[in-house]
Amino acid sequence: MRQFVLGIMMISIFNSCKQKNIEFQAIEVPSQHSSEPSLHKASDGTIYLNWYEAIEEDSTALKLAKLEDNQWSQPKTIAKGYNWFVNWADFPALISFGDNLAIHYLEKSAEDTYAYDVKLMISNDKGNSWNSAFKPHLDETKTEHGFVSKTAINTSEFLAVWLDGRQMELTKKDSTIRPQMSLRAAIVDQNNHLKSEYVLDERTCDCCQTDTALTNDGPIVVYRDRSENEIRDIFYTKQNKNGMWSQPKAIFNDNWKISGCPVNGPAISTKNNNVAVTWFTVAKDIPQIKVAFSNDNGDTFKTPIQIGNTRSLGRLDIEMLDDTSAIVSWIETVNGQTVIKIQRIFMNGTQSKEFVVSESSESRSSGFPRMVIKNDEIIMTWTQIGEQLQVKTAIINTSVFEN
Repeated sequence: MRQFVLGIMMISIFNSCKQKNIEFQAIEVPSQHSSEPSLHKASDGTIYLNWYEAIEEDSTALKLAKLEDNQWSQPKTIAKGYNWFVNWADFPALISFGDNLAIHYLEKSAEDTYAYDVKLMISNDKGNSWNSAFKPHLDETKTEHGFVSKTAINTSEFLAVWLDGRQMELTKKDSTIRPQMSLRAAIVDQNNHLKSEYVLDERTCDCCQTDTALTNDGPIVVYRDRSENEIRDIFYTKQNKNGMWSQPKAIFNDNWKISGCPVNGPAISTKNNNVAVTWFTVAKDIPQIKVAFSNDNGDTFKTPIQIGNTRSLGRLDIEMLDDTSAIVSWIETVNGQTVIKIQRIFMNGTQSKEFVVSESSESRSSGFPRMVIKNDEIIMTWTQIGEQLQVKTAIINTSVFEN
């Protein structure tokens, strides 16, 4: 117990010291009863923060704020509802494409626990107003649709990717259809129109996050696959300039055999021809975080680099820098205390020292910390557990890896 208390004291003192200089600055989020935050940096440099906020009579609001002079603007409510599917691992996220913004949330479609739809909303004026919500999937099954990721294709279109459970219901009418989750995607334009819909993989892990980013060749998608033998490693697929998607293949064969979904998806970031992917595995019963780089737009990936310790919980994010290095964030337990960490990883395998961002919790409610990078600053957000859930944010200078 003494070691646990000492750990909390040391982290608190450490963070307090950092907040007094330019290396670490905590930024208050103007919210209450808030959780499931995410961040996005637009092409014009604007930083957006979105989150869920509990409001009266069990209703939920989707909130949005901008970072202005290192302070969050007064939040705007994008949408709210009584029948949303609010989940610690399946959080909303915003992207920009041209002057447009797109965000998603999940809405219940039936009484069954996992019957819900993806709802997309688009703003054509940088978030001042929003078009009506719509679904990117055309089926009408009362099944799971979630774990959405999005990336801009150009200034008027974006790619939306999600895990789709329609086969769970369709198999009742057609025995040749297998009851399994699939990975699907659609191209969406600024006017709420679906331009194309794709099946990227017919059998995937049920509830691990997907992620997607744009390379010089086109979009690339990473996700957790599910083999016939219950191997659930991280796979990827790319769309080429002719609009065709590549055959899915593993980033690396960890051979993690697990009978259920670990709810711990990969993260991806791109810069020019370079791609960085990070993921969590417990292959051979050893928790590991791995990072793999590509310098050919994801055609091939180098041997993975292992980071963190064997008490890692995963819950990862990654952002590439201009020099082919990447910042990775994760949650792990150190001396009995759960913390959020970040580290700089270079393509040649070099690793900086680790930096403790904040205390956290092994609880699901602590969610998945998110980050973006602007110039030499890392902007991070996470959910803090207390008497009520509260979204927290901070700005961390990349110089913390050098001291």
